[in-house]
Amino acid sequence: MSIYVTGDIHGRPDRLSAKYFENQKDMTKDDAMVILGDFGLVFEQQESDLEKLFLDWLDQKNFTTIAVLGNHENYDRIEKLPVEERYGGPVYVLRPSVVLLQSGYVYTISGKKCFVFNGAASHDISDGLLDGSDPEWEKKAIAMQEEGKKYFRIKGVSWWPQEVEADEAVYRRGLENLEKINYAPDYVFTHCASTSLEERMGYPYHSRLTDYFDEIEKKLPENTLWLFGHYHADAMISETRICLYEQIVRID
Repeated sequence: MSIYVTGDIHGRPDRLSAKYFENQKDMTKDDAMVILGDFGLVFEQQESDLEKLFLDWLDQKNFTTIAVLGNHENYDRIEKLPVEERYGGPVYVLRPSVVLLQSGYVYTISGKKCFVFNGAASHDISDGLLDGSDPEWEKKAIAMQEEGKKYFRIKGVSWWPQEVEADEAVYRRGLENLEKINYAPDYVFTHCASTSLEERMGYPYHSRLTDYFDEIEKKLPENTLWLFGHYHADAMISETRICLYEQIVRID
């Protein structure tokens, strides 16, 4: 059993084709391909033909696709998906071998303890948010574009507030589950990084979530491997803190 990890795919899983990811020929459904958020194949108001095509295509692969959630996901749709117990915790099931992980759980994947927390705060909304329930939102969006404003999104259409966990109970669940394993997971999978890591990367946008990750990071053993996406870069911040985007790495 093996674990491969890659970064954001934003609804385009091309890099997982055999052309680019040749190792899959030797994999089985017991092997995992972990995507570190911005999966993006549950984004439209209802499953589109393209989403269906790609999800069915992933389901036919030799591996199981396991996705962390980011800040470009339709959380309203995701929260209505069927839930099953897999890897020692609840997962949303998109296809028999395509699942989405939930925040604050320690999953056992290929025999490894993997702490997972979803989400990130969007920074591409500096020009504001429109409300998708407003019948005038399309007209307002056009007006904003004509004014040269491009960093805006639409609530319930292209942006969902669940991108950063608001429920304190979920934050507590994460800490409690880490305490159960003495803060010693083999791996941590998230979409964004901790505040301290963002500062090291020169990234100026921090959130309640990144501060929470700072709290966790201080309690982890130094050799705990933490992998995250979000920043559209393939970079080794340290030997145990790795940002992934297009690169695919085997970690087990």
